[in-house]
Amino acid sequence: MECASHRFVGLVTISLLIFAGTYTCLWPAKEDSVLFSWFQRVPITRKAAPKDELEIALQRSSMKNRTLIISVLNKAYAEENGLLYLFLKSLREGEDTESLIKHLLLVAVDETAFNRCKHLNLHCFLLNTTNTSLSTEQLFMSEGFLAMMWQRIRFLGDVLKRGYSFIFTDMDVLWLRNPFSELNREEDMQMSIDMFNGNPYDDFNGINTGFFFVASSNKTIALFDEWYASRNNSKGVKEQDVLNHMKSKGAFRRLGMKVRYLDTAYFSGFCQDSRDFKKVTTVHANCCRTVKAKISDLSSVLRVWKKFVNGTLNVNWPVHSACHSSWKTKAATEDKLEIALKGASMGNKTLIITVLNKAYAEENGMIDLFLKSLTEGEQTKFLIKYLLFVAVDQTAFDRCKKLDLHCYQLNSKGTNLSTEQLFMTSGFIEMMWQRTRFLGDVLRHGYSFVFTDTDVMWLRNPFLELNKNTEDMQFSCDGFNGNPFDDFNGINTGFFYITSNNKTTALFDEWYALRNYSKGMKEQDVLNRMKSEGAFRWLGMKVRYLDTEYFSGFCSDSRDYNKVTTVHANCCRTKKAKIADLTAVLDSWKTFDATSNIIWPAHKACHDSWETTRAPEDKLEVALQSASMESKTLIITFLNKAYAEENGLLDLFLQSFKEGDDTEHLIKHLLLVAADQTALDRCKLLKLNCYKLNTMGRNYSKEQLYMTEGFIEMMWQRVLLLRNVLQHGYNFIFTDMDIVWLKNPFTKLNNYKEDLQISCDGFNGRPFDSNNSVNTGFFFVASNNKTIALFDEWYGSRNNSQGMKEQDVLRHMISQGAFGKFGVKVRYLDTAYFSGFCSDSTDAKKVTTVHANCCRSVSAKLTDLKAVLETSRGFNGSTVTWPEHRACKESWKRDITI
Repeated sequence: MECASHRFVGLVTISLLIFAGTYTCLWPAKEDSVLFSWFQRVPITRKAAPKDELEIALQRSSMKNRTLIISVLNKAYAEENGLLYLFLKSLREGEDTESLIKHLLLVAVDETAFNRCKHLNLHCFLLNTTNTSLSTEQLFMSEGFLAMMWQRIRFLGDVLKRGYSFIFTDMDVLWLRNPFSELNREEDMQMSIDMFNGNPYDDFNGINTGFFFVASSNKTIALFDEWYASRNNSKGVKEQDVLNHMKSKGAFRRLGMKVRYLDTAYFSGFCQDSRDFKKVTTVHANCCRTVKAKISDLSSVLRVWKKFVNGTLNVNWPVHSACHSSWKTKAATEDKLEIALKGASMGNKTLIITVLNKAYAEENGMIDLFLKSLTEGEQTKFLIKYLLFVAVDQTAFDRCKKLDLHCYQLNSKGTNLSTEQLFMTSGFIEMMWQRTRFLGDVLRHGYSFVFTDTDVMWLRNPFLELNKNTEDMQFSCDGFNGNPFDDFNGINTGFFYITSNNKTTALFDEWYALRNYSKGMKEQDVLNRMKSEGAFRWLGMKVRYLDTEYFSGFCSDSRDYNKVTTVHANCCRTKKAKIADLTAVLDSWKTFDATSNIIWPAHKACHDSWETTRAPEDKLEVALQSASMESKTLIITFLNKAYAEENGLLDLFLQSFKEGDDTEHLIKHLLLVAADQTALDRCKLLKLNCYKLNTMGRNYSKEQLYMTEGFIEMMWQRVLLLRNVLQHGYNFIFTDMDIVWLKNPFTKLNNYKEDLQISCDGFNGRPFDSNNSVNTGFFFVASNNKTIALFDEWYGSRNNSQGMKEQDVLRHMISQGAFGKFGVKVRYLDTAYFSGFCSDSTDAKKVTTVHANCCRSVSAKLTDLKAVLETSRGFNGSTVTWPEHRACKESWKRDITI
């Protein structure tokens, strides 16, 4: 039996070898797939696909290594002498490209397109479009356009699951040379881009999904599954922006994918033309809106290419004039926006734009003060004729008309924006996004503009301080760090100049699209985040940040009346406060005679505006007043039921105050913020200053283990409360309760010289070096507009920081230049004085506080802090060794149940 078995195996092996040899001989000798043999990938896990129509179409069009080219076709593209004709013409006339037509699969989304494909004897597949009609031209960002893009992603994911690799190409891409020769064998995906930053592996390059190669593997299948699933959370967002968002969140890295971004020198497009005819391989009509414009400008490209191939020297790409004009296709003779823009613009298609609602249009209100500044400023009165008011309601529009100004009524899509929109309310945020959408439309009409809020006083002509035609955008800042080209400057979108071009149009498209991912965030914070993620760089934009010496604001006043050009009532919450303080600014400006030494009036109304929502019986204000020193300074800590237990952290914390050097008297300036009723009752029993936190229905009474969901949520509640304290005008030390106070820390703080003084897990020896790693368990903060703005942005960042504790978010903000952005002066506290379990002080004579950081549970903190306090009691001025924090080290080694 054993011999028979061996004979059987031998016969099967010989038969397979004969079959393989015969198959190889029968295959045509000249086959394009030889060139692409390196595209073979590692085996993937997939089901055996049935011989359905798609499988048949893929087999017929693919090379031997299961690689093909895919494009999507609809009725509009399939017309005689249309995009399909031009696309095929480029393949027939390109270098080493005609042979690729037999590996091209056209995916038809309607019957007409399918019939046209069959008529041309091409490889064709009719896509089931789930009853959605995609046969007509789908204008960029229209509902049909978005639906077609998502249908495409679903289909391409199915192709990958069948084990086929492919180049996907839009039909508005001319193939001038064989692109396979410029693709690498080592990557999972190779993506075209609108603008190339010079580094093919830098994720800051922005993806364009109109041309890419993808190899079939488990990783790429998982990517396409996740990408298509994201459509449900991305209403109104095109699939390209969703993938860019996934990329920015680390999707490629998480899936273990290697991705290459294709150099526009080879894979050119209308957004960024290749500069070298000898390298150019494909040309994409991106940054173009209509089929008609694409056909016109691509035809011109093909004509120039043929001249180059035929030996003509010094050829240049033709201007893409049809595509540039395509963004104005809605601007017919009746287009009210175009009429308004023309009426207000200068000869160079530049104007000034501001937004107006009913609240700002009142008599003797913001609009009158704004116009007064223009009327009384130096060389500014004539600019009124170039000013376009965009009214968001009928009352504002009527007032604009009554003043005989240039007016345009915005379609606010059923949202009522007529009332005053307080800073960071939902109405305020919605108005900011409506503004961004409108300004994107203005750019598409080909107009450049200064956008200005009406709470900006124009004291001099700002155009004299703007670098016209050299930067794409020029932004005002809340705080200027001295370098006009440093992206660490923080943007303020209340005043900026922007030039209309493909780059800025693309920026506004992406900016507005991100509103769906940025719930609760104002558009300014979204743009700042885009900036920090490299959006300006990968779009190839040149951006300048405006010096607050010239473009001043209440966040950071200009120190020089001879330079100041505009004054913005930023860092201010209400219209009433803005009017009061801007009126004072204008009155002060009128007294300036170039020789006098004038000081800006204090912005008292704006500072007080942060308190306008407080009721007369404001319990927080009462608690703050009772605990604070005369300087409106206090100490704040948080308390929950777990910390409030007898002989627990609260008792140890208070014991350290009673036994410390010059610390006992500070207890009367300590405010305990209770997160639950039990904690509040214990606080009251001990006759301390107490305040009950509104936890919005959440239960924080139990021990919140480090990095659990409850821990992270409690940290964010803390940031919110502390922001409110700053808005009430109080300075404070915040201290965790797992800190023992051995000496009075106020003696080691530089009172009011710095806005923020913060403890560190490890101190690098330099108190002003932002590379120190902050710990938010102990810090001193002074109340001012800068720190309020910092805490606003910090708390606002929670929506994009799921699973991150507030300390890590602040560290990220620091790395992105948040302190410089707001002009916040920060000192990092030396662990020699402000010690912790992460980094013990080496000098017992200096040590002021000891923090049980680098520790996971309450019981471990108690054990090791008691040992510290015991050691401190025995200190007599000689050298002391801190006890080993054994319980805390052990706390990381076991699971602790709550």
